[in-house]
Amino acid sequence: MNSPTKPSGGRRRFPGVVPLLLIGCLAACAASSRAEDKKEPVSLAVSRPLKLTGFGQFLYAGWEKGVDSFSARRVRLTLAGPVLKNVNFRVMADLARSPLLVDALVEFSFHKNIGVRAGQFQIPFSLESLTSVADLDTINRSQPVEKFAPGRDNSSQGRDVGVAVFGEYSILEYALGVFNGSGINKLDTNSHKDFGGRAVIHPAGFLSVGGSFYKGRRSPGPAGPSVARDMTGLEFSAVHSGASLKGEYIHAGDDVVSRSGWYLQAGYFFLPKKLQGVVKYDSLDRNLDAAGDRANILTLGVNWILSGRNRLQLNYEIHRLESGGTDNSAVLAQLQVAF
Repeated sequence: MNSPTKPSGGRRRFPGVVPLLLIGCLAACAASSRAEDKKEPVSLAVSRPLKLTGFGQFLYAGWEKGVDSFSARRVRLTLAGPVLKNVNFRVMADLARSPLLVDALVEFSFHKNIGVRAGQFQIPFSLESLTSVADLDTINRSQPVEKFAPGRDNSSQGRDVGVAVFGEYSILEYALGVFNGSGINKLDTNSHKDFGGRAVIHPAGFLSVGGSFYKGRRSPGPAGPSVARDMTGLEFSAVHSGASLKGEYIHAGDDVVSRSGWYLQAGYFFLPKKLQGVVKYDSLDRNLDAAGDRANILTLGVNWILSGRNRLQLNYEIHRLESGGTDNSAVLAQLQVAF
């Protein structure tokens, strides 16, 4: 164990990495911008209006063992748009949750091959973690994503404060970032910066295969010791003619415990763009060195697409423990209204 103010076990700190990364990326983007400016001068005025979008999710959950309840699960508003040429901003707030501020970022995108994102935003890790809750095929995310994906393991909705580079090149899509590691709307709690990244290749139009990593330190408080906070993930997605198959595996660990989990999900539109059936199975192991602690969930779902992102979702979840038997089950119904 090490103090948060000292490097651990020969681990090198790179206090200059963040500013050097940001300065280098901005310089490259500025050079690209100057090349374009030979033909077209930069306009300081916003040429397009800002766009306000939002959605609300209203949930009913009926548990075999537990309390049945209605809830306004999420009410999110997003304001986004350009502020300068090739410079965009985005702010998202959730009126039904705390903390209120979800996203607050600025993007410099001068070419599809490279861009820079700074502020509070989603950590580039995991297909399902990066998928908006408004676009998920099931009402809930899988257990391993909710428990192990960075930014979700600390109840920060998959987000953190930092800076990242991102882009596309041929069949490759990538993102690499540096983060505080302490969660949304929070200052860093130690002298280490966390690193995370994701790369996805698209060998065919319907198929994508990728991997993610996250390497950082976690500190309970400013005076406490820090421990490792490392995750790796593998993912794939195949979507073709109304049928879809998706899956992920995530391994997470600290200085003491190793954990892992996976999910596999299949879907099919029985009525094109209207009625979709979904089956998902996910499994979570909180300690790979302990026996009998694996938890599994089978989800059977139906999605009725009303129009656009407006839809009604019905899920039946069966929760099982490795030790045997059904632990719990639930019927979930969620209405989503979006504009």
